[in-house]
Amino acid sequence: MDGMKRGIVLVCGMALWLAVGAAGAEQGSYWYAVDHVTTVDEDARMVVWATLPPDWHGQAITVGNIVPEPVGVFRDPRTGNRVVEWLVEPEAGNPVLSTFFHYEFDFTERPVRMAIDPAAVKPYDEDSEFFRTYTAPETWIPVDGPVRHRALAIVGGETNPWLQAGLIYDWIIGELVFEIPGPAGRDAASVLDARRGECEQFSVLMVAMCRSLGIPARTVTNAWTTGGDHVFVEFWLEGYGWVPADPSLGQMLGPGGGGFGSEDVTSIMESRNVPLGDPRWLLGNLFDGRLVISVGNDIAFDSPTLGRRVTLHSARPGGDRARPDGFLIEGLNDDLVHGGFFVFGRRLADEDEAHDLTHHRLADRFFDVGMVDIVEDVCRASIEQDAAGVTPWLNMGRVYMHKGQYYKAEAAFKRALITPSAKRTERLAGLIWAHNYLGNLYDLMDRRDMALAEYQAVVERGNNFRGAVDYAGRFLEEPFTGQ
Repeated sequence: MDGMKRGIVLVCGMALWLAVGAAGAEQGSYWYAVDHVTTVDEDARMVVWATLPPDWHGQAITVGNIVPEPVGVFRDPRTGNRVVEWLVEPEAGNPVLSTFFHYEFDFTERPVRMAIDPAAVKPYDEDSEFFRTYTAPETWIPVDGPVRHRALAIVGGETNPWLQAGLIYDWIIGELVFEIPGPAGRDAASVLDARRGECEQFSVLMVAMCRSLGIPARTVTNAWTTGGDHVFVEFWLEGYGWVPADPSLGQMLGPGGGGFGSEDVTSIMESRNVPLGDPRWLLGNLFDGRLVISVGNDIAFDSPTLGRRVTLHSARPGGDRARPDGFLIEGLNDDLVHGGFFVFGRRLADEDEAHDLTHHRLADRFFDVGMVDIVEDVCRASIEQDAAGVTPWLNMGRVYMHKGQYYKAEAAFKRALITPSAKRTERLAGLIWAHNYLGNLYDLMDRRDMALAEYQAVVERGNNFRGAVDYAGRFLEEPFTGQ
């Protein structure tokens, strides 16, 4: 039986558990909103692509309603992903303020915990289709050149795939800096050269290094049930199947906390049922509180709408999160707001509720197009409902600063600095961008010395999270004026 068939047997062997586990399924839905549409030209159209969550060895999934009626659902035979394609062609001169694309699902999550005995790992069938697929190069995943040279140097004389993967995992944790965004080049060679990146770039580098040594590997993308998405690694061991590894999250379990304080690390890990103190726990074991939404990279399908083949190097799960873009919006006003998000634990009542939730989830984007009143309303509601949220405090501070209520803005930004969060990127925003916004605020208040101290704090932290260091450097040179 070749490697591809072995993979099928494992999936089929999981089916009995999945069917039994589905009784306790949780509800969820994915929404992609196109909002604040004010003008519609001739031949306007909105095309959106998104992956449908797969059946996977750590979850059971049943996809329900897909709204509006899609052009089609297409399966990429190489990765196994299914992609839904939507097309809406609004009537010229008759703008509908909001359009929603969504699908519903029920899923059951299974803990993924593995104990690996290196001596029990069997040799690969290197002639199998499975082996060739998961050791081949892809757009972001080179298997030769600097990546292979570094991988060989890391593993030295070690030949056991489990132990090799562990050495690569340790090296990535020790050498890379977590930063959003990472280098402009998303490929493993660029990440290796920059020695920094976000979770997907950590994972792409580990996959490329594993493949370069003949270890089948792939990236896996999940949505957190608490919000946001994440990318980790799976590599294949004969006799065990797909083994998870998460170097970017694992880095937080080391002595430096991945740049986070102990309270933040504790909050983030407890929400995912990850024990503290051992980075290696996330090599062979997987966090909880996730829905896998795609596996692998270079997800390809034929689009009837475009009449050509589309390849998403990363779906995550689609729309504006995909690379290249998983959307095509033509003939509409430039200042519209669009983006996607998941909802877990319930069904939304209707599109009115979806519209309200869009304002919450995409508040930053509404602020960027000048819709400050919307942001103020949703931030105030969020703070009243959940005072622990970092993002509402940051956005409310920006609203107060925009309105000239400087002391209220100062209090909001300082609250964001000290508020814990189980969301890693949200906490980073609080630790870094709150300083930049305080610097802007103090400049507007003619307190230049205080502003410089805030910008310098960002520079000294050294994490260019969403361009924070570049932004701080700009206003170290000249004061912020609000323009």
